[in-house]
Amino acid sequence: MLDSGEWGLDPLSLGGGTVVLTGDDLYIEEVVRVARRGARVAVSGEALDRVRRAREVVEHVLERGDPVYGMNTGVGSLSRYRVPFEHLEQFSATLVSRHTTHQGAEVSPEIVRAMMVTRVNGMAKGGVGVRTELLGAFVDALNAGVHPVVRLGGSVGQADLAEMAEIGQVLIGRGEADYRGERMGGTAALRAAGLQPIRLKAKEGLALISANGITMGHGSLVLSDVADLLDVFDITAALSMEAFGANLSTVHPEAARLRPHPGQARAADRLRELLADSYLWRPGAARNLQDPLSFRCVPQTHGASYDAHAYARGTMEVEINSAGDNPLVLIEDKTIISVGNFDVVALAVAFDLLRVAVAQVVHLANERIQKHLWSQFSGLPTGLAARDGDEGLRPLGYTSASLAAEARVLANPVSLDYRGQIAEGVEDHASMAPLGVRKTDELVDVARRIAALELTVATRAVDLRGRPRLGTGSRAAYDLVSRYAATEPEEHWPDLDGLTQAIAGGRLIAHVASEIGLLEPVSTPGDAVGPE
Repeated sequence: MLDSGEWGLDPLSLGGGTVVLTGDDLYIEEVVRVARRGARVAVSGEALDRVRRAREVVEHVLERGDPVYGMNTGVGSLSRYRVPFEHLEQFSATLVSRHTTHQGAEVSPEIVRAMMVTRVNGMAKGGVGVRTELLGAFVDALNAGVHPVVRLGGSVGQADLAEMAEIGQVLIGRGEADYRGERMGGTAALRAAGLQPIRLKAKEGLALISANGITMGHGSLVLSDVADLLDVFDITAALSMEAFGANLSTVHPEAARLRPHPGQARAADRLRELLADSYLWRPGAARNLQDPLSFRCVPQTHGASYDAHAYARGTMEVEINSAGDNPLVLIEDKTIISVGNFDVVALAVAFDLLRVAVAQVVHLANERIQKHLWSQFSGLPTGLAARDGDEGLRPLGYTSASLAAEARVLANPVSLDYRGQIAEGVEDHASMAPLGVRKTDELVDVARRIAALELTVATRAVDLRGRPRLGTGSRAAYDLVSRYAATEPEEHWPDLDGLTQAIAGGRLIAHVASEIGLLEPVSTPGDAVGPE
């Protein structure tokens, strides 16, 4: 067993405990533990027994000589060709090698680890028909810190063939991998970790490549990041309300009770928690009877994003606990059938929905920034300048508008964009889910930057209002942001990059949590369509 000092790859370590895979109850938090905190992986005995029984079905079908897609036939439009029995093992290895495209940007080790753990869990479901030795090869590589080099090969979202093939290459002793900070060939990396390449049997080549690893692995990490992002925007909106002198009637609990969308109620609860003890709760503290909608509709808009996240999370957690293979082994029927379980259009649609919801949150943030900088709305000097005629923070309004426009572009749906006629017209439908996940990841980066802008502007406005009593949570945010903001923007420009990094690294959320505790989660397992 390796100790934490033997990893050689920051930030991964063996400090994340052990995640036991059953094929039935993996959640995105556990994917994050494995991918980002180096948790070890094990497969339950019950799941391994299920895998053995599924393999017995495969062996029985092989003995009968039944034609089975990808096991003893070619794949795609080549399924019309039979593979001789004596060539089945070589065919499995060739299938892996031939689906590697050897091009594209490399993905990070944490995404590779997420891909691997979700694939093992899918195999543990028992519908794949591989040997337990193949699951062991994945688990051993994960636990030893052998991380295959994976490039974005151009998946259309009907199984991430090229990307999964690069993981498979390493497990059979080919390809490239990173181990303890060094890049080496697959066989060398395995041997350096005390492991050996696996020799594939019939059907195992297809099992290695025919999985939506990028969509499920990367997607799980992105969902975790979006949950953190929505925490940040609740904190940001709370501080912005105080900076504007907003009317807190918008977070009244009766408003949510009379319009019982779960997300809206949760958003209002979180805002009240952040604003506890704020000066805005005093009678007459609000400057307006009704504020601009970018302030007044925060619970509704943020709540919609919570509900979108809950739906995406539930859809993801069904998928990562499913047998998404074709063909599918039916243990009780002792047969293998052709299906379309690799189609993850449900995830593609869910991520399209999530991006639209997040873009709405970004839009409100941009509008609040503009209102702070506009004297007519804020009642403060234009640009929040110290002196009339100075620029102050006015240039940030242009930056904010640009980022909001970029967010709208990224929010455009991709699940309808497939126009391919692949494999001689057989594969005439695809989800484009990996692209949807990647665009959501890019949107998170843009959104963090606009959150940093709003926090900077709001902190400046709070200072110009004489630093009134802030809420317990928003005061903690103000204290952290003040380290990056500028009391005299004409003399010292705010450190926006530093603040963005603090947001991305979780320091803002952690600082607020140190004062008020963790906020209620944006979504939890089972909120929407998750596993029972």
